[in-house]
Amino acid sequence: MNGIVNVYKESGETSFDVVARLRGILKEKSVGHTGTLDPMAEGVLVVCVGYATRFADILGADSKQYRAEFRLGADFDTYDTTGRVLATSDKQPERSEVEHILKSFVGEREFIVPSYSAKKINGERAYKLAREGTIKDAGKAIMRIDRLELTSYDEPNGEFVIECGKGTYVRSVIRELGILSGAYAAMSGLIRTRNGDFKVENSLKLAQIAELVAAGRVNEAVKPVQDVVLLPKYVVNSGAAVRIKNGVSPKLEEYLSMSDENVGGYCLLMNEAEQLLALGRLCGDGVHSGQVPVKLEKVFNE
Repeated sequence: MNGIVNVYKESGETSFDVVARLRGILKEKSVGHTGTLDPMAEGVLVVCVGYATRFADILGADSKQYRAEFRLGADFDTYDTTGRVLATSDKQPERSEVEHILKSFVGEREFIVPSYSAKKINGERAYKLAREGTIKDAGKAIMRIDRLELTSYDEPNGEFVIECGKGTYVRSVIRELGILSGAYAAMSGLIRTRNGDFKVENSLKLAQIAELVAAGRVNEAVKPVQDVVLLPKYVVNSGAAVRIKNGVSPKLEEYLSMSDENVGGYCLLMNEAEQLLALGRLCGDGVHSGQVPVKLEKVFNE
């Protein structure tokens, strides 16, 4: 079985738990997600099955959108309201101040990474070190925020929508809001509404996936890579299709159709039956016969 599943992770589960349960539901060993969601968080968790796991790094790099809830008045060791209170404040900032601070975060900015996170420090997960009491945070990192809009504010509670790049910790953004406002703040809820082209309205809970599998409709949950990964498709002739299986990149004259699109320099190589053969990377315009316009990155022999 090969493909991609748009899973709705429910609050209280770890991303690891979701993958483990999905392995059992699908009876497949090769299953992995493209980006961790905190246990408190819910929403889109993109999970790859079979050879689709080799697309995890590409899908994980996609931009993400979240709807985040925060609460002012206390600083927590976890940067969310599940942790231990470290400090409190009675300050009540106006909505205009909160909006001004949030807007200042748009762009690339350095934030403190939560100690209770999956980041590795000298080979160890930060959350493990935090539980041992050996670290207070996981260092700093540049995070990219493309859009941040305050959608509601009724002090001490608020909500915003954020669109951001890979490696952005929403908890860190909220904690920084608390520090700069002097009111302290922690995340009280989080929903990932989009991961690249995967949207929350099209996601499935594990119970729904199990029902589809039991009804013999697993194809409604596990989608072929070529149907959901929106990369340009290049179709090759039968001879080239055989050689691709042996790791040989096709020459220009072996392509039956090529796309003018360029999505991060990647493309999908397909045979005439529209079966996925390989992930390719564009390596020039390939305008002369005999040139190799696409270099093979990952070949799928299943």
